[in-house]
Amino acid sequence: MSKNANSADKLTTIKFHFYTINFTPYAGKAMSSRDIMHDIITYIMQEKQKGKGYLVDKHKGRPGETARELFMARATFIAAKKRVLCSLALIRAGRLPMLKPAEEYKLIPMPSDIGSMAEETNVFIDYSTSKVVLCIEYNHNGPRLLDVEYYFRSIARDKLRIARVTEAVLHMDVSFEQAIDDLRNVLNIDIKLEPKKLKLLETDLTGQYFTGINSFGNLMAPKFVKVEALFQTPGAAIKSPLNTKANTMVVNLLKRFKKNPDNLKAFDNFVVKYEDKEGNEAIVNLLKGKREIVKEVDLAKIRKSREWYELIEADLDEFIGEL
Repeated sequence: MSKNANSADKLTTIKFHFYTINFTPYAGKAMSSRDIMHDIITYIMQEKQKGKGYLVDKHKGRPGETARELFMARATFIAAKKRVLCSLALIRAGRLPMLKPAEEYKLIPMPSDIGSMAEETNVFIDYSTSKVVLCIEYNHNGPRLLDVEYYFRSIARDKLRIARVTEAVLHMDVSFEQAIDDLRNVLNIDIKLEPKKLKLLETDLTGQYFTGINSFGNLMAPKFVKVEALFQTPGAAIKSPLNTKANTMVVNLLKRFKKNPDNLKAFDNFVVKYEDKEGNEAIVNLLKGKREIVKEVDLAKIRKSREWYELIEADLDEFIGEL
């Protein structure tokens, strides 16, 4: 077998996904999500400098469920880029650490006084824009988005008393077909366009959905018009009722854009946030698609947060540049 083949055998496919996270501050706290995230990370760093850490059990208060204890294993600021390189660890409670000896098919228990088994997930945070972006490694056995979200919320709510609600939304590379099939309820629509470009849209679509923007453009002659329609209350715990009119409009537009992609030339930005049939929130950006990073990694060589970050830095730069 060639040397290259041996090297290829050592590679593991690692995926990273993008999310935006929003915090709802307590009443009387005039803080943005950026401010809150900065304070959360500052708290984590200060605890680590003291030789301490913050451990939280996501399953606390759930009788009969195994503990799901989380703590921040690593955290490093990159001040110049307003980024944080960190990793969240999940303690595998109740698991006796075992080792498989080389060339033998058996397991040997490790001394329990050494410590506990733990899984680690890399998390990269960017707060250089008005949005707080998370780039999270997908680790089936380790912490996932809901764990990351819970950990940050616990610090913001229980330790710092600055925010009571968090909301993290996955950015997905979704085809028109998938969005049409998965869409259950439209939550937000974010559109930006030059009114003069509406002539690039099929006439019946302009008449059906964009007459108001067209009239406003003719009257006021703005360079751009930005429309953000919210069909849910930000931070609300109660799910919004089905909005059949918005659902019908979005599905109709998706079908027309699929049939004639030239319609999209009328827009500078067209983003739909929706709830899918599984109850998950997702975002489809009709003009920009890359939402997943896939890397082939030699896990024996990549150990430090900086090394993990260097793998995805260019992709993260590109994603931030598209926001």
